[in-house]
Amino acid sequence: MKKNSLLLCLLLALVLSAFSACAARAEAAETDVLSGSLPLLVNKDYPVDESFLPADLVLLTDVLDTSLVRVRNKGIMAVRTAAEALEVMLEAAAKDGVKNWQINTAFRSISEQKNLLENKIKSYRKSNPSWSRSKALSAALRTVAEPGCSEHHLGLAFDITAKGASAFKGTKQCKWLHLHCWDYGFIVRYQQGKEEITGFSAEEWHIRYVGPEHARLIRDNNYCLEEYLASVEPDPDSFLVVGEIEEIGEIPLEDFPVTQ
Repeated sequence: MKKNSLLLCLLLALVLSAFSACAARAEAAETDVLSGSLPLLVNKDYPVDESFLPADLVLLTDVLDTSLVRVRNKGIMAVRTAAEALEVMLEAAAKDGVKNWQINTAFRSISEQKNLLENKIKSYRKSNPSWSRSKALSAALRTVAEPGCSEHHLGLAFDITAKGASAFKGTKQCKWLHLHCWDYGFIVRYQQGKEEITGFSAEEWHIRYVGPEHARLIRDNNYCLEEYLASVEPDPDSFLVVGEIEEIGEIPLEDFPVTQ
């Protein structure tokens, strides 16, 4: 009887172990963010969930020519197709005499986004000691996305600047990028005049890979991504990665560049 009970316990343990392993694999499943016919949309209304992870992430230092661009952090990653398109674009810029680029950030995990937002909240409260956390959070969300709502979770977005410049706007790099990036599959994601639609302030340094065909149509029609997707597909299920946003609590402070 004892032997049968022991065997039953061992069998139950094996079943539970197998179930846990399957659940862990399901939770860690990667998403091919370029598999659909339309670009995926991530914003304040349509976040990704806690387990979201894009497939085929690569280190930018393994793809980009460091003579063309400085990667601010050796650990910065992006989806391979987007990184390779970025390399082709920077090579074209170099042929036009435009060099000295810098990549500040690309793929960002949910936990990194939490740290980034908390960094901004603490900065506001340090500058304004009378502010409540709620007021600081409201101010921070004007420029920093909630965890799950940032395009950087897709591994297709890059914050690109001019190396050594105090500001990107007005530089030759910025002018070249805004004129040519569309032909290499990138859009300037957050443009002036589109703030009410995108939910974010204009960011001349933030580019997003969507592929050349989509990028040119977005440029030619002066669309932001939300407008473009609404114009070509009335069913949002074809371009959304919908998830849940968890409540924002106290998060360890880390040093991340301030951006959405």
